[in-house]
Amino acid sequence: MPIKKHCPNCGNEITYENEFCTECGYDLINKVPNNVLKNSHGFFDNLSEKVNIFVLIFSFIIFGVFLFVGSIFWSSFISNGSIDFITYLLLTIVFSVFFASMFVGYCACKDKSYVFPNFLAYIAGIYAALLSIIGLIFTFLWGLISVLGSIFSSGSSSAYPNPYQSATSSVTPSADLSFIFKIILFILLIPLASYAGIYFGYFLRDI
Repeated sequence: MPIKKHCPNCGNEITYENEFCTECGYDLINKVPNNVLKNSHGFFDNLSEKVNIFVLIFSFIIFGVFLFVGSIFWSSFISNGSIDFITYLLLTIVFSVFFASMFVGYCACKDKSYVFPNFLAYIAGIYAALLSIIGLIFTFLWGLISVLGSIFSSGSSSAYPNPYQSATSSVTPSADLSFIFKIILFILLIPLASYAGIYFGYFLRDI
């Protein structure tokens, strides 16, 4: 009859014939947990094991729902003059990112080690979606401006003032700095809101 002992990692009862714990996968020979052996091949192997792609896809649906809710909520601050349009966009997107990432943290993070891989995958998806949308809008508008410019530029440049010149001359340096600051804030707040949402979702799951 084989002699029984207990796994040093989880306490599961095992025999001396076992090389790995049948409960947690602990390597009884090398004294290394099984998850460490799995994740030792590289960071992206670890990422693929811990990220639930279906949760991430559904989180973008939640992102769209809260984008609609946030736009209604923050638009009330535009109507009374509390915030401008750029701030409205910033708050609406950050609001949506937080609640969508909270769903990721609640549904995809089994323990604390799942938080950072899911954060990286989620924030990469967010930036990819935003850059794609901005790229499409820029491509469409630039093409439209080029077409309209070629139509209306025949002999009318001297009769009418340059709209780009008048627009740039009316913008003050303080307005430029304010716009740049909001862009930087936008870039920083999205990952912060994403990580905070995922961690808070994991915290709700864990309590």
